[in-house]
Amino acid sequence: MMNNEKNISDLQRTGILITLLAAAFITSMSTTVTGNMIPNFTAFFGVSSTLAQWLTSGATLISGITIPITAFLIKRVPNKVYFFFAMTAFTAGSLAAFLAFNFPMLLISRLVQAVGCGMLLSFAQIVLLKLYPKEKHGTIMAAYSMSAMVSSVVGPTYAGLIMDTFGWQGVFVSLFIIGILIIVGGIIFMKNVTDKEPAELNVPYVALSSMGFAAFLIGVSNVSGGLFTLKSGGLILVGITLLTVFSVLQLKSDNPMLNLRVFKYPSFRIAVILSLCMYLISMGNAMVLPIFTKSLCGFSDTAYGLATIFGSLLAVAAALYAGKLYDKMGIKPMFIAGTTLFASFTILGLFFSQNTSIIHIAIVFACQSVAMSTLNSPTTAMALSGLEGRERVDGSAIFNTLRQISSSLASTLSVLIFTLTGSNLTAVHSVYIYYGLVTIAIAVAVTLYLKSQDKKCQINNSGSHQQINHRE
Repeated sequence: MMNNEKNISDLQRTGILITLLAAAFITSMSTTVTGNMIPNFTAFFGVSSTLAQWLTSGATLISGITIPITAFLIKRVPNKVYFFFAMTAFTAGSLAAFLAFNFPMLLISRLVQAVGCGMLLSFAQIVLLKLYPKEKHGTIMAAYSMSAMVSSVVGPTYAGLIMDTFGWQGVFVSLFIIGILIIVGGIIFMKNVTDKEPAELNVPYVALSSMGFAAFLIGVSNVSGGLFTLKSGGLILVGITLLTVFSVLQLKSDNPMLNLRVFKYPSFRIAVILSLCMYLISMGNAMVLPIFTKSLCGFSDTAYGLATIFGSLLAVAAALYAGKLYDKMGIKPMFIAGTTLFASFTILGLFFSQNTSIIHIAIVFACQSVAMSTLNSPTTAMALSGLEGRERVDGSAIFNTLRQISSSLASTLSVLIFTLTGSNLTAVHSVYIYYGLVTIAIAVAVTLYLKSQDKKCQINNSGSHQQINHRE
């Protein structure tokens, strides 16, 4: 047992925190910048929006496939070495994307980027939770979520401003430069803080889960050609079958690649459900809102970028306070505020027209961004704080894998609905109806969970009163 975290000074701990937050910020932002760039890629490379969206959904898919493997790597590889290789993969992918001269090369570069992003998601959470005591987990996860989520909010703004000045290549150059700086920060500050544990990488399990996720998402993306075909419905069925087999084998295994038994904890289950629903909305909106703003309303990249600044600033403020409020007041106020904002976002989106003002678009973006920031860090803390040791490593890997898969599914589904319903204003309204249904799912899940918690509290209080009366 290393327990190196006990020998780390406050300055070193702060350095690790800042380095990991910077890494989370830039890797998460890289996921959403291409959503704003889809119209640029379709024009530059002459590809369809359905194909171009794979620069986002493909990247999130690869991140999701990578994360289960990270549960093994985190247990076996020293933290400093692990961080260096993860950031190197991300930075190399950014450089390759800048140099891409055709769409396949750009897509491959994005997938390399995604490997680094996937490696860092669970790693950052596990190291930060190890560095700080449990009573600070809400605040620390808020800081982490602010970096990860606000970056995805800032991404469209950042990409719009850079593209109008330097073109889409300028976005990837900037990611490369920032990646180099973070690598230097990691060399200076990063320490080995988690314990090395015995672990084995089961290659058949990895192949089974990877093929299952890939088949399912590719099948979903091909539904526009008809559900009852081999490349759509067939692949979806294959994907579900492979994932079911993988899950059964994991539950039966004495030494699983991922310990799916963490789903026995109610707080983990509800956090996963909420996170999946939130990402379906947030990542889907990151794809559709820029298309509506630029292609249907005729606004420029800069106009869309500026429209997102208001929401980005509010999201930063929400992320800063969400963790502290969670530590002090619990999850209930966060649930109510976040669900209300998601509902407002959906309703406002249904009033979109070709004459919609940029202010209306800014308000819609702000509602969704603040809702995400309000709920993201509390759900992460709720999912992981109750887990310890290997359960936390596996729980974090499962939590982030499903997040990434839902992110990939989100962009695919939103663009698919948009395309199937005509790629016009009616299509935009159809997408927001879909977001409304997901919001209802969030509200139902929240209500059921809060009722179960209230009932649990009543039982505990009743038991305490009975013990008091018995003593009397």
